[in-house]
Formats: sequence, C-alpha cells, structure tokens
Amino acid sequence: MMIANDETYHFPQTNHLTFEPGARSSWHSHGGMVLLITGGKGFYQEEGKPAQILRPGDVVDIEPGVKHWHGAAPDSWFSQIVIFDSHYVPEEGAAPLEEPVTDEQYNNLETQEYTGRRVKPDDMLMFQRAEQAAAFDTFSGLAYVSSLIGADNAAGAPDLHYVVFEPGVINNWHTHEGGQILIATDGIGYHQMEGEPVQVLYPGEVALCPPGVKHWHGGSADASFGHIAVNTNPELAGLTWFDRITEEEYAALPAEKDVESDD
Repeated sequence: MMIANDETYHFPQTNHLTFEPGARSSWHSHGGMVLLITGGKGFYQEEGKPAQILRPGDVVDIEPGVKHWHGAAPDSWFSQIVIFDSHYVPEEGAAPLEEPVTDEQYNNLETQEYTGRRVKPDDMLMFQRAEQAAAFDTFSGLAYVSSLIGADNAAGAPDLHYVVFEPGVINNWHTHEGGQILIATDGIGYHQMEGEPVQVLYPGEVALCPPGVKHWHGGSADASFGHIAVNTNPELAGLTWFDRITEEEYAALPAEKDVESDD
C-alpha cells in the first residue's frame, strides 16, 4: 500500500501494482478507480470493447461498476499506481462474479493503442510535462505544472497535478490548510517539514505533510525532479507562503538517501 485512506488526508486508498509478463487480473468490477501507468506495457479492457494498450504516462479513469480486466503484455512487466474507492458497496446483484481471462481470450485480443493518451512518444519523463515552464515568486527557478486528472475522477480523489522542477529548483516554506501528498516520479528530490530531517525522494516514494504543517520541496542539483502533488481536503484551500532555505543550506543537502538512517 502506498497511501491509506485515513482521517487526516481523506485521500482514496492507493496501491502500486506490478504484473509479471503475461499476468492479468480476472474480469471484475469495483468502485471508481484511476490507473496511473508507471512502467512497461499492458492492457486494459472493458467488456464488449477492444483491449487498450497502456504505456507509461497513461491515465485511465474507470467508472464504478464497469466490468473490466487489466494486466501485462506477454513480453513485458507492467506497473501502475492504483487509486480507488475502497468504500464502494455495489447494489445487490450488481457486481458480477469474477471470471478468468482465459488463455484463448488473452492470446486473441483485439487491441488498439490507448485512445486517451497524452504523453508524447519522445518524452523522457513519467507523465506529460506542461508545454511551458512557469516562473513563480515562491520558487527558486522554473517549474512545469500540469493536470493529470481533475477532481471529477471516478475514484473521488482531489485534482492530481504533475510538477517538474528544473535542476536545483525548490519552493519556499509553505503550509496547506488541508495538507498535501507528494508521489515522486522522476529524478531525485527533497521534502522537509519544519523541525524534521530532510527526506530524499526517489521515484515511487511518498511524502505526507499534515494540514497546517510548514514544509518545502523541490529538486536536487543535477537533474529534473518530478512529482505528483495532491492538495488534500480540498474544501480547506488555504495556502500560506514563507521564506526559502538559503543557498548554503541547499548546498549542504545530502545528494542521496542515507541508507542506514532509513532502516
């Protein structure tokens, strides 16, 4: 589990799932779900439709109760972040029994590339970066901010934003009235809450900042850093900015995670 659905952030349960080549789920349905594809090549198929070929950066919004399956291509591992409504209860008789995707079905799929793809084939980042960099007074340099999926998504999550910091760029200390969750996706970055040690973030790692707690985050000096940012409890939208760590403090940050202290 990456993120638990709790009483602090009220964010849907979030897991990271990896299929071995050829592995797949059964046909099934459940509450609303968002798939964020993070690696490899796989399939997503709804009943009565062609199987969609999924690749890194694809974002799939699955409505509650839709019968479907997903899994890896025969020659590729396939990984995804899964955000879902863990409290969903189907109407009596509405949820179909799970049925296996047979070898015959799997080996004779009608396939097409995912129709909702927004990632450019030559993009070296996990998700599609904004076309233009933005300069903010509260950032030390340029950053790219784009939307992965809006708040009307099937999983009931707040807006998910994709933020890419150019090398060496960080933001100021700030607080979110409703808290914030960060999921690192690209490069190496930092997150620090007031009075706490600096966290060095690698792709796949999660940083949680509770409501009202002062924190900052940003990239390391040598490479771009990307993360998914979620402002939790969106009805509490207050955002307060403060000063920034000094250049000397930034220069003294660790270049990589201290393995011993992380045990």
